[in-house]
Amino acid sequence: EKFSNKVWKFLNNPKSSKAATVWAWLDIAFIMVSVTCLIVETLPEIKVMAADNSSREYKILFTLDTICVGFFTFDLISRGATAPDRKAFLTSLMSWLDFLAILPYFVLLFTKESNNTIEILRVLRLARVLRVFKLVRRSKKLLLIAHVMKKSTSELSLLVMVWLMAVVVFGSFLYYAENGHNKNITSILGACWWAVATMSTVGYGDVYPQTTWGKVIGTVVVFLSMIFLAL
Repeated sequence: EKFSNKVWKFLNNPKSSKAATVWAWLDIAFIMVSVTCLIVETLPEIKVMAADNSSREYKILFTLDTICVGFFTFDLISRGATAPDRKAFLTSLMSWLDFLAILPYFVLLFTKESNNTIEILRVLRLARVLRVFKLVRRSKKLLLIAHVMKKSTSELSLLVMVWLMAVVVFGSFLYYAENGHNKNITSILGACWWAVATMSTVGYGDVYPQTTWGKVIGTVVVFLSMIFLAL
């Protein structure tokens, strides 16, 4: 067996050996540490202290993130170099998610924050949350769910289309029923937000019908939503 095949099996099949199992758990540990750092650095008290690049808190978070990214980068390059089918690896969704999960670190490392780049940097920081999807590769049950969703794309697309149609239709109905009588509903788009919250049975209560016809429409939407979710 070729060395590259052994490395590929080691990196992707935790059951191939005890060492592969340890590597898989190590990968999970780094993912959890990375996501934890991402969450911790948004806490108000930590955010203020970490704003100073010379502070102890910043150095700790930056060091942990650097170690995690180093591990993820080594893992991604190793899998890419030993992949039996290089084309399949480069075009797979998980490979791109792994790449996008580490990309923000290197971009942020060489980019200075300014008024022109602040919005872009915010998006890049948000992209770090993609690291949590690396857990999918380590769980057969999560992979099964992803496989089922992929096979059910046409059915899910139809479901989303029907749902969007209902949101637009009932949002429009509610707008014309409440127009001029409800200060919380000033447009069809705002009424569509009410339809989304109601059809998902969340019901935030920030927007609700106040007229008689609006309440009738709301009752119909709630009833149809229960049937829709049951299907």
